[in-house]
Amino acid sequence: MKPVRGRRLLADAVRDEVRQAIMSGELRPGERLPSEQELTETFRVSRVTIREAIRGLVEEGFLSRQQGVGTYVTDRPRLRNTLDRNFSVTQLIEGLGRRPGNQAVSVERLAAPADVAERLALALGEEILRLERVRTADGDPVVYSVEYLESRLLPDDAELGRLSRSLYQLLADQGRHVHHAVATILPAIADEILAKKLGVQRGAPLLHLVQVDYGADERPLVYSLEWYDAAAIDFTVYRRGPA
Repeated sequence: MKPVRGRRLLADAVRDEVRQAIMSGELRPGERLPSEQELTETFRVSRVTIREAIRGLVEEGFLSRQQGVGTYVTDRPRLRNTLDRNFSVTQLIEGLGRRPGNQAVSVERLAAPADVAERLALALGEEILRLERVRTADGDPVVYSVEYLESRLLPDDAELGRLSRSLYQLLADQGRHVHHAVATILPAIADEILAKKLGVQRGAPLLHLVQVDYGADERPLVYSLEWYDAAAIDFTVYRRGPA
C-alpha cells in the first residue's frame, strides 16, 4: 500500500488502495488490518479519512470489525446489488473486482409459452430464445438465471456463442438498449435442482428475482428469472423520506 494522491476524495482513494491490497493478496483473509495510526502514516491522511475508508470496506464486505479486537480481512466479500440501478450480473461481479464467468450455458430457440408470450408482449407460439446459465464470481456459483427474449433480437446464430458476455451489452451491440426494468423480489428455498446449480445445501435461503427489461419505447426486451445465493449477494436500496 502506498500514499494516496490526486483529486479524488481521500477516503475513496484509501478505500481503493486497501481493496486492491486485499484482492492482490497483499492483505490475506483472516489478517488483521494495521492500526489507524499505522494507516494514517502509510497513506498520509487523517484518522477521520481512515475511519471513513474502513467503514466503506466493512459495508462492502471486505473487512470485518471485531469489537475490542480489531478489524480483519474477510474470507470473501459478499456481492452487493443496489436496487436503484439496473446492473447486469456481469457488471455487478466486475464492480466488486471479481472475475465474472458462466457455467452450464444452454441456449435454444422455441415457441413462446403463454406466460413468456404475455411478459414479452408476443403472440402465443412466436419464436423466442431461452438462455439458461449459472453465473460465477471467481469461479464460485452465485446466480442461476433463465432469460427469454424475442428470437429476432439476436437473429444470427453466430451470436449465440457470445452469450457468455453480458446480455445487456450484447443487445446494445445490436442497437437494442435496455432503458429500464420492473422487478419483483421473492424469498425462495433451494430445492434439489437449485441446490446443485448454486452449490448450496438443499433448503438454503435464496433470493428470487423476476424481471422484465424494457427499451426506451416501453417494448419488452428480456424476461428473466434469477435465483441468487443469499449467502453471497446482498440487495440494498436507497429510500427517501419521509419528508
